[in-house]
This record gives sequence, structure tokens and C-alpha cells, in this order.
Amino acid sequence: MQAQKHDVVVVGSGAGGATVARELSRAGMNVIVVERGEDKFPLPLSIATSKEGIDIYQAFGAGGATVLCNGNGVRALEQDLAGLGIDLEKEYSELEAELRIAPIAESLLSENGSLKLLEILDASGIHMKRMPKFVDPGKCVGCGMCSLGCPNGAKWSAVEFLGDALSHGAEIIYNTAVEKVLIENHRAVGIEASGPAGKVRIAADVVILAAGGLKTPVILQSSGFDKAGRRLFIDLCEIWQGVTPEIDISREAPMQLVYTDMAQSHRISLSTVHLRNKEKIKYYCGDKADLFVDANWIGILVKIGDESVGRVFADGTVAKGVTVNDRKKFEEGGVMAREILRKAGAADEAIIKLDRIYGGHNGATAAIGDLVNTDLQTEVSNLFVCDGSVLPFAPGLPPVLTIMALAKRLANHLV
Repeated sequence: MQAQKHDVVVVGSGAGGATVARELSRAGMNVIVVERGEDKFPLPLSIATSKEGIDIYQAFGAGGATVLCNGNGVRALEQDLAGLGIDLEKEYSELEAELRIAPIAESLLSENGSLKLLEILDASGIHMKRMPKFVDPGKCVGCGMCSLGCPNGAKWSAVEFLGDALSHGAEIIYNTAVEKVLIENHRAVGIEASGPAGKVRIAADVVILAAGGLKTPVILQSSGFDKAGRRLFIDLCEIWQGVTPEIDISREAPMQLVYTDMAQSHRISLSTVHLRNKEKIKYYCGDKADLFVDANWIGILVKIGDESVGRVFADGTVAKGVTVNDRKKFEEGGVMAREILRKAGAADEAIIKLDRIYGGHNGATAAIGDLVNTDLQTEVSNLFVCDGSVLPFAPGLPPVLTIMALAKRLANHLV
């Protein structure tokens, strides 16, 4: 068993891990990042299925889920966190400037596609808007492959921050799964992991868990935190589709438009989506596939802030279903989704709801006010959590930017 010593060990290299590692290494701290996945591109999508049959998306490897996300940069839970005393205005503004986050460029939208849809909806009093993106419009070719790993380098991912951390002296080891935090006298002193060469121990003055909403609570439970994993949310999603003869969004980047009028009050957001792969259309649409395979169509993704009643167990298995209140939110979102599709020209008989319900914004399994304080520290000294696990409520919106802002705030606290 190999022993090493660093100022900080960061577990995970996604939005939270890569950001805090970069900030701390820039400040001159000796940082090592431990990642269970590989250093490869693109990363494979990992799907955990709950005991109730809900698919939950994850990604392991360099950059984590940022490699496979759709590049949406929104301020999720801004007011809620401010109410807890966590003001992220400075961090948000810095990240928005650095990543050049802005509403998706009109040059990436087509005249007979999203631009036409926006005009129709605006005239109808439905306020959809262009999604804020960390996507370079000069590099984006509208290939629709954001969630598979951008092949053109147009979308920012945490891999960029890992490179910056390396250039400032950080070390990164891959294919190494952290199993538990080493604790002495109620103080974190390092981690124990399994890698290609067997067991490894890494000693550090500070331990930051950023392994994601499903893996971080497993590490915490193995380290003596029995309450970890008990409040899982995943931002449940379902999709409505409608044939729109006069509107074609098929050559645009996905999730290009977003409706957020119900986001703060109801934790419901809607966004436009599309699939080009005919085999996937046939798979997801079943006996209704013939409506869509060779037609113009629009998908409306209904994303809800689901109840935090799921659980991640010590062995990594997950319990997560759809509650009565979740279904009520889906019904509300579905009403608006159908209205948008009708305004876009879809006939009622050409509108369907896909049977599939899934999620991927995994959080609250080590929530602020529950397992960590507002500085993201656990009850064990020098043990911090910095990923979606700490989010106290399901946002119903993409949380990447918020996790990064929390990571910058944590780094400022530690420097």
C-alpha cells in the first residue's frame, strides 16, 4: 500500500472537483485529484437504474458529467442558497465572464426553426428564451452531439480546468476508486483507494469529496456518515414530442430554448430537444415512431425539481421513484409542453409523451444544512464536499454553473 502526502486531495474531476483543484493549485497549494474513470474522450455514459426502474445518468473520467452535458450555464438555486447565507454573485459573475456564458447565439438557430418558434410563442404570450450556454458559436457546427462529447471543442468542459490545474503543479491519477476517508481524532487525514496497482493511501491536510451525487454518499457511508445518501433528488425528466410541419430544429444545438416562468415557484422548466438518429427515434417512440422518423418535429423536455426522498445505499444501489407530488408537477409541465407544441403547429393526434422518465442532476445526498455546513465542511474537520451532493433542493434546472460557483467559494475559504 503506497502512502503519499499532499496539501489537498480532491476526489472526482467534474464541475466541482476540477474547479476547486484549479483554484487551489493556482493559489500554490499541493493538490492531487483522484478520478475513478479514465483520461479519455469521449467519456462513456454510465446509467444507474433505481430499484423502481428509473434511469439515472452519470459520467466517470476526466471532466465528469461536464463532458456529456449540453453546455447549459444557468444560475440554479441562486435565491435559495442566498437565503441560507451563501451569496454566489461574485463567483457566478467571474465564471460567466471566463466561460463567456451567454444566450445561445442566434447564428446557431435557424430561421425556420427556433427563431420562428420564438416569434410564434412571443406573439402568444409564452416566454421561451434562448438558453444560456458555455458554447463557442464560432466553433459550433450544430451537429447535435453535445451530450456525447463535443467533437469540435465548441463546448467548455472541466477538462480545461484540469489542464490549468496541471500547469500549476497539480497531479491527477485516473482509474482509481476512492473507498473511504481516513479520519484520525475527528480530523480528515487522507483517503484510501483502489487503483491499477492495488490499494493506495494518499495523506492530505484537506480532503474534498467531489465524486458526484451517487458516489460521494457511498464514500461518506464507508467513512462513518450513516446519514449520507438519504435525501436523493435527480431532477426527473420526461419528454413530449409533436410533429411540426413548418418548423425544423434538427440542425441546431440541443436544448436551445428554455421556459423558466415556473422554475422558481414550481421547480419546473421546459426546453427544446431533438434526436437525429432514426434508430433511437424508433426505440423511444415505439409504435408512434412512423410519425417522427421522416418528419419535422420538436421535443419538449419537462424537467422537475423532484422530491428529495430517494436514497443511495452503502453498496451503491439506489432507491428512487416518482411521488404523487412529482406526478402533479409533470402534469403541470405537460400542459405547457402541449401548448407550446400546438402553437408550433402540431395537431393533437401528432403529439405524444414518451414513456421514459429519467434523471441526471443527482443531489442532496450530503446536503447543506444536513451533512455539511454553509462552508461545505462536514462535522469532521477538514473534510469537505463539493459536488451536487451538497445542493439542498432539486433545482429543476441544470446545476453545473452553481456547483462550479460553490467550488470557487470553497477554494476562497481554504486559501
